Amino acid sequence: MRTRNVHVITENWRFHCLHCQARWEHLYEAWHGDDGHGGDAVAWRLGGVASQPPWIDPACPSCLSLHVKTLPAGPLVPEQR
Repeated sequence: MRTRNVHVITENWRFHCLHCQARWEHLYEAWHGDDGHGGDAVAWRLGGVASQPPWIDPACPSCLSLHVKTLPAGPLVPEQR
């Protein structure tokens, strides 16, 4: 039996609603490993539960809009004045 190496990387993803201007962030775990066929595979977890990748159909928690910009780790979008 072959042992698969898995590397877990914690990533803080940020989101910006283009409808209501809300901003929020979620801490995801990206589980990187081999797929058993010579390729790479990534499984995502949010709050300990299997989830879609952060960029797949995020909905705004304030207005439920799907017009959301996904931003990987880094500074939040500056507030517009």
